[in-house]
Amino acid sequence: MDALVILKELNRTGGRKVPAGAPTSFVPARYADYLAKARKAGDETAFRHYWGLCLVLALRDGLRSGDVFVPGSRRYADPGTYLFTPEPWEGKRAEFCQPVRKPARAAEAIDQVKEELHQALDDLEETLANAAPNDVGAVRLDEAGQLVIPPLSAEDVPAEAKALREELSGMLPFVPIASLLIELDARTHLLDCFTHAGGRKTKLSIEQKRNILAVLIAGATNLGLTRMSEACGVSYDTLAWTQEWYVREETLREANTVLVNHHYKLGLAKKFGGGTISSSDGQRFPVRGKSLTARDMTIHGGKVLSTYTHVSDQWSTYGTKQIIPTTREGHYTLDELLGNETDTHGATLVNFGLFDLVGKVLTPQVRDLGRITMLRVDTPAATNALFPHARPRLADRRILLESSTPALPSTPTEAVP
Repeated sequence: MDALVILKELNRTGGRKVPAGAPTSFVPARYADYLAKARKAGDETAFRHYWGLCLVLALRDGLRSGDVFVPGSRRYADPGTYLFTPEPWEGKRAEFCQPVRKPARAAEAIDQVKEELHQALDDLEETLANAAPNDVGAVRLDEAGQLVIPPLSAEDVPAEAKALREELSGMLPFVPIASLLIELDARTHLLDCFTHAGGRKTKLSIEQKRNILAVLIAGATNLGLTRMSEACGVSYDTLAWTQEWYVREETLREANTVLVNHHYKLGLAKKFGGGTISSSDGQRFPVRGKSLTARDMTIHGGKVLSTYTHVSDQWSTYGTKQIIPTTREGHYTLDELLGNETDTHGATLVNFGLFDLVGKVLTPQVRDLGRITMLRVDTPAATNALFPHARPRLADRRILLESSTPALPSTPTEAVP
């Protein structure tokens, strides 16, 4: 903030020289050499440009993270204004704790988590103690004391079930995708979610609904607006205008929520699950050109971006987001769960705590599980005495992943529960 005052004064007076005592702690390490070389060469104009650019970048990042806020702003408001003050929170504490099944006091919540941890370790201790080192297919410790985790076996589908599936599939009529979307709109009114970006909430005409459906199909099938225009007879300009003013992230999310809620109410959907379990995974796609989200990854042979998808146990895709492929994904899952209207070691621990705080359970694929200490509530000696087989500290053990085939999985953590 002191640097901002200096920059404003330089801009007001047209100054080109940054004072010698001006702050530089916000300058990223990768840009520090630029400032050092400019000052050493006596090029004050270049130093001012580099210094000012780094300051603006730091301000941008501060606004995005909430470290810097603008009084009176809605987008960059003080993060503290989104929190309850102690007085109203006292009245809402019990209301919040009841659905998430958490004690209202932190000490009681910590005791509850300790009890859950010890119960889980007791179960694991019993499993490892009763498993022989040569018991193939069981979670066990081998002769060398290494933890061996077998892969989950696939479930066999009975021949009768396959025959029934084929029979039912043959009974389903062939329905063009446009007809299906029209029927869905008649049942759910999902197209009403696509409001004009200008804020006008007028009733959509038949032509506007047709255009929105054409844009949705063009995007979902990768057909593109040009080829869709040729296929449906609506001009490219009309489709492009519709996409610009009606098909936005917020309207797509609202329409998808309408579909998920409708699917949840169907009797058949409840046969698959209760809608309380979510599976999240990212898919990486190669991209060309400039992208703020894409990153170069050697393992994928070039620049890729990650599309992170969230699917409920009723097979509803309730959220999709493009994320940076090199970031940890756990917090994106919680963000989608809480934002939807219906892994480094440290990040993993934080995510466990955040999920537990809101009454949800995180079951991630933890990389390098055999070389990290997740949590220990007692001293190492006391923990090892209580759980000699299932001691939480696995730093001196490797985890072997059994496989029914000679080759191990390409991603070992896929076999870790």
